[in-house]
Amino acid sequence: MIKATIKLASRTSTLALFQTEAVQSALSSIGIESELVPVQTKGDKDQHTALQNLGQVGIFTKAIDDAVLDGRADVGVHSLKDYPTGIPEGLALLAVLPRDGYYDAFIPGTNSTDPLLSGSPRRKAQWLRKYPTDHFADLRGNMDTRLAKIRRSAGGIVSAPGLERLGMLPEDAQILEWMVPAPAAGVMAVIGRDDQRLKDVFAQINHIDTFRQSRVERDFMAVVEGGCASPLGALCVSKGAQWHFQGVVLSADGKREVRVEKEFAPGNWATAGKEFAKEVLESGGAEIMAEIKAAQPLDILCLKEINAAQREQALNMGVKLHDLAVLKLDAKPFQVMDSTFFIVASAFGADRLVPQIQQLPQNALIIGSKAAERLQSSGYTGSISTFETSLELIEFVKQNKLRDIIYYGAMRSSQDWEALGIKHVITYTNSPSEPRLARQTWDGIAAFSPMGVASAVKYNKFPKSTPIIAIGPATLEACRKHGFSAAKTATDPSFESLLKALKDLKND
Repeated sequence: MIKATIKLASRTSTLALFQTEAVQSALSSIGIESELVPVQTKGDKDQHTALQNLGQVGIFTKAIDDAVLDGRADVGVHSLKDYPTGIPEGLALLAVLPRDGYYDAFIPGTNSTDPLLSGSPRRKAQWLRKYPTDHFADLRGNMDTRLAKIRRSAGGIVSAPGLERLGMLPEDAQILEWMVPAPAAGVMAVIGRDDQRLKDVFAQINHIDTFRQSRVERDFMAVVEGGCASPLGALCVSKGAQWHFQGVVLSADGKREVRVEKEFAPGNWATAGKEFAKEVLESGGAEIMAEIKAAQPLDILCLKEINAAQREQALNMGVKLHDLAVLKLDAKPFQVMDSTFFIVASAFGADRLVPQIQQLPQNALIIGSKAAERLQSSGYTGSISTFETSLELIEFVKQNKLRDIIYYGAMRSSQDWEALGIKHVITYTNSPSEPRLARQTWDGIAAFSPMGVASAVKYNKFPKSTPIIAIGPATLEACRKHGFSAAKTATDPSFESLLKALKDLKND
């Protein structure tokens, strides 16, 4: 038995805190103390962009998983419908609480000329199948914000359990029992370290029927979608001695639907979801999914964090970048020293030089246009020679017999600068963050450094046939070293060239 206080990582929204308090209450009932570890996720930081366009790994879940994996918390509390069907290495689904609801609700608005509001392709498709002349706009924000937006519009569709838990479901809300909910809708889940002691504790509060029924729903989703987000619903509930399952896949406009509805013995819970998924796919669901997939941007795992402008640029080219921090960059104190030339090899490295820009030598050797742009925009007026790769720069140094050079940059570098007669001044440390992802299958991977590739594959098992676009030859070599058979480089080592190569994957 664990006697120490269990630390629960959770988002800080009102609904997330309600869920965490429910878990704390359940633990308290078996004599276990607990405390909250607040976590802000990427989805919490951006309340405006449509969820399907955010393109970030584990929008609402990864930051919580990271808090568990790095030891800040023992477990994380999640809405299971928002959690990927895979679970990262080192974690396990430890418990779910009894499901207190699962249906969606329509809340009427005051402006009939506006579109309806919803952020869910599933809700939109099912509604349009019933009401094909209606129109939708996206809905984001916390509960209060969503309700206010809905009331000012023609109305909107939201999850009823969340509002009911908070006492916020309006009296005029219409419960949509005809709409098949999201898989695992209304299920509060505990995902924590894959540790036998934790498993023993949380087994005491785990609601077995909810655990197994939500597993049926999530198995159905995992097989039908295959990693492709789609208008899909699934619900498994008790019906006397049997269990009753509904599953549905729709085209985005709701005009086509493939549905399965079955009763089955509860003892078959471990295989039922996959069997129902196979039936749907063989009955026309596979064609719907293929069309949805063809119309969506490519899902690309990007082994580097990007900004909003880069994300938008990629989306405009039909590429959705799910960006991921694979390296930890920590600034180190340093002083610019006298020399004839200096080298900087990244935008982050250039940023480290900006506070001492007036002390920099008048001859800069820079790898990458972004680093050059950072220095120039910050007021550097010296002579700049820009190179696409470190090998190109080194060849230039050798051919021109340059001397008195200092490299300002990362502790770990792809080149041994000191062996080349170039002094190495560390301006920041770089180490692999070794992320663990729930999702392993992607349309492609964008790779930016050998260390980043090694970091990403440490705890993940991406299929080795996954296409990879590497920013340069050294990164390409690292991809091949780790067994990726479909790796190639972009035409030149720029973000734009890499995007072009990723876009071309759709035609390969």
